[in-house]
Amino acid sequence: MKIKSFLVAGLMSAIVLASCSKEKDTIDPNIAIEGVWIGKYSILSEPYSNFYSFRFKAGGVLELIDITQTKKGEGTWAFTNDNEVISGTYTLIPPDSGTFSFVANFDKNTLEIDGTWGVGSQEYGGGYWYMNKL
Repeated sequence: MKIKSFLVAGLMSAIVLASCSKEKDTIDPNIAIEGVWIGKYSILSEPYSNFYSFRFKAGGVLELIDITQTKKGEGTWAFTNDNEVISGTYTLIPPDSGTFSFVANFDKNTLEIDGTWGVGSQEYGGGYWYMNKL
């Protein structure tokens, strides 16, 4: 009888301890990415000296915006690699012209993005960029 009581007490203790363990809160990357991001980009390997900003919207909608948050381009974005990499393509709004693509690391804990950009569908070759969530 003592062994049975000991086993039941041990099992109950394990259940109580397991139910009290705290799981780390996870950020839904789709919600974390939505909003305005501001940073800079470089051309090739020059210093980061050019303003760069995206407005990520639900459903994979992407807007390139200027310093006054006026839309200057539109396109799409998507997560890959278990929501740690974000890529996208956007086209400038006339009278400007051009299509650009990017790929970047997305850190959902620090809310930082950094990657490369290129012309057309090429995600590299144009330079580097980074952004932080506003």
